[in-house]
Amino acid sequence: MSPLAGPPAAPLFQGADQPLYRPFAITAVSCDRGTVPATENALHQTPFFTLRRFDLVERAQPAPTLLIVPPLSGHFPVVMRDVVLGLLPDFTVSVLDWSNVRHVPTSCGRFGFEDNIRAVSDAIGLCGTGLSVLALCQGGIPAFAAVADIAQRTPGHNPAALALVAAPVDPLANPTPVVRLIREKSRYWYDIVPIGRVGSDHDGWGRWVYPAELQLTALSRYLDQAKARNTELARKISDDDGADPVHFPFGDLYTSVMDLDARQFAENIDRVFLSRALLQGTLRLDGRVIDPAAITDTALMTIDGALDEIAAPGQTQAAHALTPAIPAKARKTLVAPECGHFGLFHGACWRRRILPDVRKFFLSHSGAGHGS
Repeated sequence: MSPLAGPPAAPLFQGADQPLYRPFAITAVSCDRGTVPATENALHQTPFFTLRRFDLVERAQPAPTLLIVPPLSGHFPVVMRDVVLGLLPDFTVSVLDWSNVRHVPTSCGRFGFEDNIRAVSDAIGLCGTGLSVLALCQGGIPAFAAVADIAQRTPGHNPAALALVAAPVDPLANPTPVVRLIREKSRYWYDIVPIGRVGSDHDGWGRWVYPAELQLTALSRYLDQAKARNTELARKISDDDGADPVHFPFGDLYTSVMDLDARQFAENIDRVFLSRALLQGTLRLDGRVIDPAAITDTALMTIDGALDEIAAPGQTQAAHALTPAIPAKARKTLVAPECGHFGLFHGACWRRRILPDVRKFFLSHSGAGHGS
């Protein structure tokens, strides 16, 4: 599926010129009815995110709703553009579009890991009943926690289905070099060493952040390693298989990065990779312990790439052991062969091997409990 030609992509990363958001620029999608115009609206907005809703202008009948939760890990959420394009023909798609906090004044406060969970929970409430949720990579832990918290607090208001894609639910289930590298340092190191302050030429002047420049340096090193080993990442850069490689080249999506609030950065490292709080029963929201075992009426799908070097198979699948009350018929495990991390949400692997199963899973559970 491909959109109508949109405006040219923004230039590759230009340091201080990072925007507040990177636009998705989805004006149409191709489906079985041909090319159909699409709309985008801001469903809800805060200083730290905008909940964007995409829909087709004309549908034969109302489509089920779906929420996409991108990771707050440095990339702009537009990196998941292929996912939106793939699901839009069958769903009304909302996306948590995270703000580049370089442009968020300090008067708006900080944004930490609990705020991340709360944002997902609020978005679930705003999207309505019968909702499906798809969360990628480090976005999977806040999404998983939000669904568990809803199940504990307000049973019956839970999403119908949740799909976790390459989410490090248990990073030690199959630790990758990335996980080992993260765990070499203490929480206190992440609180101090990689942190900087936004300069006076931005609205976020004085905010403590994990700077985009550091993230870009790390991504550049990772890309150099990928080129030396000719991995999936290197092949995507040289032979782009995305939905719109002209206007949204993968190299641009990969290098478009933003500042992260320092609290979110350090707390995410600690909760997900160091203390593994969800597994240890120590993850809290507003004083409440998050218990995934409370999830009973949300179908669960885990998706991994067999060649994923960031969140290897087993890390995401750990979610199933934490949710014993979900019946077997409401579970699905997918490990995509010959697929690395980036192919799980961009390009041919996403379109051909993952999208059909995700679509089928969500459509089979949308708007109805899995007991029906």
